[in-house]
Amino acid sequence: MKSHRSRLFVTILSLVGLVTACGGGGNSSKEGNYTKGKNTDNSFAMITSWTPSGLVNHYNSNTYCDAFNCFVVEGLYRYVRSTDEIYCQLAEAMPTHSRKNIDDYRVDMGVDAYNYYKGLGQNDVAVTEVKIKDNAKWANGEDFVASDAWAYYYMIHPTSSNYMAAVKTVDDKTLEFVWNPVKEPADTVKELLLAQDKSGTVKYDLFASYVDPIYEIVMNSPLNTNQALWGAFNRFSTDEQIVRMNVIRNNFYSFSPTWYVATGPFRLEVFSATQILLVKNNYYWNAEEINFDKVKLYSSNDLNQTYSLITNGYITYHDGFIQQDTLESMLLTNPDLINLKMYDPGSIGVTFNLKKPIFTDKVREAFQYIFNREEIKLSANPYGETSYYPLIGMAASEAERYMSEAHYDALPKYSHDEQRAAELLVEAGWVKEGGKWTLNGREVTITLGAPSSHDISSTASEAVAAQLERFGIDCQLLKSTAFYGNAVADNCIYDLILEWTDLNMSFSYPTGSYNQFAAIYSKWCHVERYPANYKDTQKAGAPKLFFNGLDGDEKTYEFADYINSFYSVDADDLTYLVDVFNTGLAKMNLGIQFFQNVTASTINTAHIKGVPFQDRWTVDSNVAYVPAVGSEDFFVVARTNLLFAGNYNIIFGVYQPNKAESAK
Repeated sequence: MKSHRSRLFVTILSLVGLVTACGGGGNSSKEGNYTKGKNTDNSFAMITSWTPSGLVNHYNSNTYCDAFNCFVVEGLYRYVRSTDEIYCQLAEAMPTHSRKNIDDYRVDMGVDAYNYYKGLGQNDVAVTEVKIKDNAKWANGEDFVASDAWAYYYMIHPTSSNYMAAVKTVDDKTLEFVWNPVKEPADTVKELLLAQDKSGTVKYDLFASYVDPIYEIVMNSPLNTNQALWGAFNRFSTDEQIVRMNVIRNNFYSFSPTWYVATGPFRLEVFSATQILLVKNNYYWNAEEINFDKVKLYSSNDLNQTYSLITNGYITYHDGFIQQDTLESMLLTNPDLINLKMYDPGSIGVTFNLKKPIFTDKVREAFQYIFNREEIKLSANPYGETSYYPLIGMAASEAERYMSEAHYDALPKYSHDEQRAAELLVEAGWVKEGGKWTLNGREVTITLGAPSSHDISSTASEAVAAQLERFGIDCQLLKSTAFYGNAVADNCIYDLILEWTDLNMSFSYPTGSYNQFAAIYSKWCHVERYPANYKDTQKAGAPKLFFNGLDGDEKTYEFADYINSFYSVDADDLTYLVDVFNTGLAKMNLGIQFFQNVTASTINTAHIKGVPFQDRWTVDSNVAYVPAVGSEDFFVVARTNLLFAGNYNIIFGVYQPNKAESAK
């Protein structure tokens, strides 16, 4: 199958990167920079968002700062979004995988679990061993040890713990992950799961009064013997245990130590509602490679303010595509700025609000033909790739990768055909009078919602509104900072919702896209959902969607039964399930993909040295080159995106301050 070939190809390329990443920086260039240095204080500056009322001094509280993922908190590993490259943070090297005698883990997994797995004929278990760096330390200078990572997994219960039977500390610097014998992921998936965990955030001796009772509750919780259900360490707590656990966790969330508990290259120094100052963590395991003394974080919810800060030279790095005319103006005004483009596993389009009675099956099909998608793409992001698919659960590039060739090729594709759109609307009872479409004798007006803070969507919405008007449908365009709350409201004011239709915010695996659909886009569509207090916790709050099997398979597949199990599904079953769900979603016409996105890194080269593709941006600061998936440049450019790659270019010394003469 084509999807299997491409998956293997990218995995091999990723693994090539993994070998070098733990050794320190891979093949990234550290070339000089033609721009005259203007960095007077060895700083790095970025715009981000955070809880304006204040931060509790640990990552797992109910307060946040988005940029802390890049500068302050770490895990054993970190993956790079879109490329799946993994590099070491607190771990010394990539993990080793083996099978060991289950008897050795009888106590760690619990006697009840041991007896259950043995009863299923499991005499050995899959074990992943991780060695922690000898010089890995907390920001207060104390050693980061295996019990700290152990505490994170039992306290936080990240997604990876749903596939584990136990976590074991072998010694102060060695950790073993024991995988659930009946829900074991492939080795590459195990590594990616661990690489999304912020396991350097729960210092055991500091939080022991919370960790120990949570661990006790987990180990005393009933073992799950229903292989269709998923829970941390394969256990489901009773109602009484959950109440107790929630009390402990709420106390943990609100507990604020005297310092921000983390291990990253920078530590919190000053906080205010509008600016955060981070300073270098001199205890960091690779501190000698880092020559930035501070990180300045600015808050901005207004695009004009954001672009002004960038243009006026205050910002070192900015993530995200900037509308073409705006970008060209910024680059012309400030010649120190450059813009690099990269692949983004997400599609921009519109979703239908199914609570609006006008959107019958026939009308939703008609709307697929109304739009000139190429025109919309060119207006919003000319570097993107036009898509002619409906909402299918994932971007077209991921669908091609994970579906069988036959079923990917069978997905419906829609052309710009206004005549066909008109025919379908007439069949649905619409009438065109005096150049305007009417329904039941009244002119149709569509309310289109878009986020004012998302440049691509904001620009695309104007093109969409114009095309609807040109077709004869009045359109009220509402661009708002309250878009996201409005879109999920029960009484949503929008008929059409324009932003992402399909997006993977995790590593490259179907679960990331499906989780995004389940958590966000299905809510925008207002599809039927299970109640939040539904008795089957696996389905509580999930979209209630059922899809028919394919190729003569008469079985029905419920979406909620499978989205949490993909990580442990073998390749052939995974391909078939993705075929079923993507085909089923496409037939529903829940939305319209306009184009697959290309995102960007805007970088001030007067602030930093080591920016790749110098041969390109010295010729044209608006670099149009989008590296092909799987190429060496594909990995290099993704590392420039801090939201994709975290602190890679900083901790391995790829980026260095571009010092002003007065600061040398």
